[in-house]
Parts: sequence; C-alpha cells; structure tokens
Amino acid sequence: MSKKGKYEVQRFTCIPVETDDNGKYKLKLDQQGNAKIHIWRTGKHTKGKYQRPGQLMLTENNLMAVIIAAEPMAFKDRHSETPLQRFLTTFVDDAVLKQGLALMK
Repeated sequence: MSKKGKYEVQRFTCIPVETDDNGKYKLKLDQQGNAKIHIWRTGKHTKGKYQRPGQLMLTENNLMAVIIAAEPMAFKDRHSETPLQRFLTTFVDDAVLKQGLALMK
C-alpha cells in the first residue's frame, strides 16, 4: 500500500450466531426460522486475522457472527459497510457453516 493510512479492506458476509444449551455455536434465527445475513468489513482498527469461512468475529456492538464468505473490497468503497471489531480464533462446526452457505444461495 503506497498511500499513507491506506489499508487492505475485505468485505465479509456474516450471519449472527448464538450458543445452544451445550455451548455450541448455532445460527441466530428469527421466529420464522430465517437467519439475517449482514455485511461487515475490516477497518483500520480491526484486531486479529481472518483465516477462513466458519470463523467467528465480533461487531463493534459485541454481536458475534460467523463469516460465511470473504472478498476484497475497494478502499474507496469502504464507507458503504460497517467495520468489524475483531476476528476471533474460534470456528463454528462444518454443519453450521454449510447451513449458512445454503442460506446465501
């Protein structure tokens, strides 16, 4: 990156998660059984490193969400999405990731 203060921006498609009675992560569903898909991006102060889909992250409001997909984003477009606070080193089970991927289709 040549410009001062410029950083690499990635756009993440995420679904909020909650824990079940066994402490396992599951998608947070509404009364109709639907999950809400949200978009977040890396920000200048985002902590941690993105590793792969299925990874959990925290939003600036401490909402936990699972990353379903990631893609590069133009620096100039970054203000269209909310920055995330931090990447966690925790991942959801493959079944939860598959469920999230199915909801994106």
